[in-house]
Amino acid sequence: MGGGDVMQWVGRLVAVVFGLGVLALLGAVAVLVGQAEGVPPMPVFLGLVGLVVLILLAGACLALISIAVSARRGAEALRHLAGAAVAGDAVVGPEVATPEPVMPAPGAPADQGPFTQAGPPRAMAAPPRGAARPNRVLVAER
Repeated sequence: MGGGDVMQWVGRLVAVVFGLGVLALLGAVAVLVGQAEGVPPMPVFLGLVGLVVLILLAGACLALISIAVSARRGAEALRHLAGAAVAGDAVVGPEVATPEPVMPAPGAPADQGPFTQAGPPRAMAAPPRGAARPNRVLVAER
């Protein structure tokens, strides 16, 4: 019996309780109307209010069950993706050598952040340009 089966059974249980509640409510209204002379408005009104409350409660329960099922499916998908990522890392991991940290010379100033001594910041460097395409005219440069 898997996890989805439990939620299906809980949904069925909610449906059964809802059905029994509607039958009990209709039976109570029928008994009250039968005991009175004519059709009293108060028991009918309370019966309708009770029916609305039962519908709202059953809808809320089924919505919570649906959210729980969706959350479990999402968690299972994330676990599956994480397992695939870990398996992929395990295959790639041993083949890739980790770079050794570069130690600056004893008298050289240390690099700070993205700035290097070679020029502009690495994060702000322009991407390399390809060769100019034929039949194209350069209008402006950046």
